[in-house]
Amino acid sequence: AEEARRVVDLGADVVVAQGWESGGHVWGTVATMALVPAVVDAVGPVPVVAAGGIADGRGLAAALALGASGVWIGTRFLASHEANIHHHYQTRLLEATENDTCWFEDLFDVGWPHAPHRALRNRTVRDWEAAGRPASGQRPGEGEVIAPSAGREVVRYQSFTPGRLSEGDIDAVSLWAGQSVGLVGTVKPAGEIVREIVDEALARLGNL
Repeated sequence: AEEARRVVDLGADVVVAQGWESGGHVWGTVATMALVPAVVDAVGPVPVVAAGGIADGRGLAAALALGASGVWIGTRFLASHEANIHHHYQTRLLEATENDTCWFEDLFDVGWPHAPHRALRNRTVRDWEAAGRPASGQRPGEGEVIAPSAGREVVRYQSFTPGRLSEGDIDAVSLWAGQSVGLVGTVKPAGEIVREIVDEALARLGNL
């Protein structure tokens, strides 16, 4: 909330309150349910967008109840027809439960220091955990080429989102996903996903 105050003082028009549940790069350590109302209270009437753990209309309704003006949804749209990701990656998302993601302080080389992130547990993660979670420079298989892509070689622990035409050991690359992945079970057009989320949110709010 204090960071939100600072960015609003610097002129931000909208603030995204991203909870710890989010996939990919995760800046904070506070869960969405606790973070969003704290940020809303800190910066209102500046609009706050809730992010992290939201994948359906129930999440949208909850975010609105917490005072958010809208939501930022990532993981759900990885399972859309428009998402340019590898079939294996999409299949892993569809099969995952809320327990299948891990938060890492610095496992995959995102490109800058101190960049915590959340991804699906895969072969690379399991081997690293079995080795005792060693630091960079001592991780098992470090530097091994696992996926050639567009004329370049992707090595183990490199930050890489596999596209449809990626080749190699797709299950060994960084498969970003948030804890809301357990709510993702079908691949649909993005527009249909949006309509379903809005319709469900309106129905939930009406019932309340």
